[in-house]
Amino acid sequence: MRRILLSCATVAVLMLPAAASAGARGQASPGFLVVRKAVGDGGIYGHPVVTVVVEGFVLGRVTQEARVAIYHLPTPAGEGVPQAAGPDVSTSGVRWRGFSGKEYRGSGFRFRAIGGAYRVVIRGSGIYLFAGGHGTVMLHGSSFDRGSDGAYSIDGRRFRSLPTRSLNRKFGRA
Repeated sequence: MRRILLSCATVAVLMLPAAASAGARGQASPGFLVVRKAVGDGGIYGHPVVTVVVEGFVLGRVTQEARVAIYHLPTPAGEGVPQAAGPDVSTSGVRWRGFSGKEYRGSGFRFRAIGGAYRVVIRGSGIYLFAGGHGTVMLHGSSFDRGSDGAYSIDGRRFRSLPTRSLNRKFGRA
């Protein structure tokens, strides 16, 4: 947990000068998404708890059972490679609307996708996520256990409980 927070803080500090200069030039300014202790209905076969489409980066950790599908979308700016590591993680290839990606399954693993545009779909429970850049997010928490289904924050706003129905939001300014 400390490593993820340290990584997130480092990335945030490194992005501040770029955000300030981008805002001064009228260009896109990055935003942030934080999801903690997320739990969805139906386990790894239920609705996605988090679906993020972002040009920037995604860092995450799974403490319980989850499926994480990461699709690298084409961009002229970057060519990152998604990665996952942990003692109980398996990898397989997946496709979505003609885009190829990787799906990571298991528990107790970390994942990241840095440098480029990505679509990240996460199902399961025990999900922690930090994304930066600009993009959209769809959130869907548990309809059975509203009090402990996790929380989210967008662009530094206060944390809110995950919604019981799908909620779409933008972060960062394009």
